[in-house]
Amino acid sequence: MIEGFYGPPWAHDARLEVVDFLAARGMNAYVYAPKSDPRHRDRWREPYPAHELAQLADLATRCHDAGTCFGFAVSPGLDIDYGDPADRAALLDKLGAMVDAGVTWLVLAVDDIPNRPGLAAEQAELTAWLVGALGDRTGSSIRCSLVPTEYVGTRPSPYLSTLAAELPSDVDVFWTGPTVCSPTITGRDARAWRDAIGGRPLLLWDNYPVNDAVMERELHLGAYRGRDASLSDVVDGVLCNPMLQPRASLVALATAAEYLGDPGGYEPDAAWERAIAALGGPRARSLRALARACCDGPLADPETLPTARLAEALAETVDTRAWVDAATSLREELSDLRDAARGWPDDDPMRAELKPWLEQAAREADAGLAALRLVQQTHSIGPADGGAPIEPDPESAMIHAFALLFAWSAARDAPPRVVLGPRFAMHPAVVQRADGRPALDVDLAVRENRSVVDRLARLALARYREVTSRPDRSSAPVPAERLPFPDQRLS
Repeated sequence: MIEGFYGPPWAHDARLEVVDFLAARGMNAYVYAPKSDPRHRDRWREPYPAHELAQLADLATRCHDAGTCFGFAVSPGLDIDYGDPADRAALLDKLGAMVDAGVTWLVLAVDDIPNRPGLAAEQAELTAWLVGALGDRTGSSIRCSLVPTEYVGTRPSPYLSTLAAELPSDVDVFWTGPTVCSPTITGRDARAWRDAIGGRPLLLWDNYPVNDAVMERELHLGAYRGRDASLSDVVDGVLCNPMLQPRASLVALATAAEYLGDPGGYEPDAAWERAIAALGGPRARSLRALARACCDGPLADPETLPTARLAEALAETVDTRAWVDAATSLREELSDLRDAARGWPDDDPMRAELKPWLEQAAREADAGLAALRLVQQTHSIGPADGGAPIEPDPESAMIHAFALLFAWSAARDAPPRVVLGPRFAMHPAVVQRADGRPALDVDLAVRENRSVVDRLARLALARYREVTSRPDRSSAPVPAERLPFPDQRLS
């Protein structure tokens, strides 16, 4: 795992919990690289104060005791003068202090900065100097890795060709796949990138389940998907970048651990269920309900959400029995989601991380249930006793329509948190053009009008408009015993 997101770095105790949880599942690497730690990036020249250095040493020790390789990354690319002796001395002092604290793996990160002619050569030369200077200072071999300025794609480029020619042969090079948050990554993709960097050791910085920057309104609680079994034959390691929420990240990370343990036999859905049970404990049902509503993201389209499939069936099904089955399943799904926040102790760290989404889940579920009740009210049931279909009572249907509008408004007006699909969401979909230069894939970057609740609300209101505009509409109310959910008309 690589703690490499933008946003508040994790608390020390959370890091220790994550190390223990992942080590127990066979994951054996942890890299410290939080972009918003000022001494990691913005003020990289500054040494860590004693208490922070002690925490990093403690984390390194905890990793060592758990059989996990601990790496420390520094990101000086914003303002380093690659050939300046003072900057080189500051970099060596910074990393030397980490070695003194017990760190044996160092990462030079020069990502997320503007590219320019000659940059790759300067970075390769700095890396070569650093490897030698660290060896001279410590008297031992230190593993060094590089996060390059170009880190996405599957094609060679002038920048990568220079790195391939001038970078020390034993330096690992990081790569995020075909894009920043890659929906799929194959062994073929990895081989192409490895060829582009001259066959050097390749580490996959996998940006899942990360939710930083433009993705902060999302929770990525779905399983690790889209990585084929052959990928593990090509890369020398996979490090998943977690979310801003450390404990919630463990849902996806636990499934990634199962993939890495057995890529050929990995079953995402089964691994996900095991992760929910392990992390949820007595609240597994609540965690499962929220996670099923937040399992879309870079690796899965919103249309794959369980509620989205049920809503599609509700809209398209004409068979009465199948319609009732879909409506019943959807009601159960939404009811569990509405109740997901109940039963979590106020001091539960997982609840604190999930709270904004649990609150939005209740709003979205209320709106979805209101839409479902309106659909129920406007659904012609019959024919009764071989006669004409029984039509809904217009006054009761109108009350349900207003109830939907109020609940839908509450969900849409709340602070933006994606639950049951996005109304608007962005992903950092940078890709390589044919000439090797970067570009934005707009189709991957933007998701708009993909909310399941919005679809349900529009479906319900369209049905209501259709029914109330019929000139031959009956005013007879639908008997409660004929409704798909006879126990709830306005609840």
